[in-house]
Amino acid sequence: MRFLVILLASVFMMGAACAEDVALDNPNEEARAQALMRELRCVACENEPISQSSAPIAEDMRARVRVMIEGGASDTEVRNWFEDRYGEFVLFRPKSDSLSGWVLWGTPFALLVFGGLIGLAVARSRKASVEPVRPEDI
Repeated sequence: MRFLVILLASVFMMGAACAEDVALDNPNEEARAQALMRELRCVACENEPISQSSAPIAEDMRARVRVMIEGGASDTEVRNWFEDRYGEFVLFRPKSDSLSGWVLWGTPFALLVFGGLIGLAVARSRKASVEPVRPEDI
């Protein structure tokens, strides 16, 4: 019985040790990995980067980023790999060359111009309808 408890405890401790993030040996590569981890969205937590998420999928994603960087992949290749696997949703900064990117980045500016035109039209219509006030005869 004692052997079984020790065996289960060691398996549990080994699993906990494997789940920890292990930094890359090269500080420049680790800095690149950290930057990429802040740009990738956790697919389980949605609006949280994988660098801050504690979800098991985020741990796997962080490990994959480190493996790819250690293997010599560029930042673009890492982003493309995750986008191919999980879709454009995984990127906090969507690509500007896609239609959804243009809609996402262009809509606020279009609304600003549209609101400015409406404000200008309202101001002109009020200015035209106001008659000057004349002093009354004394």
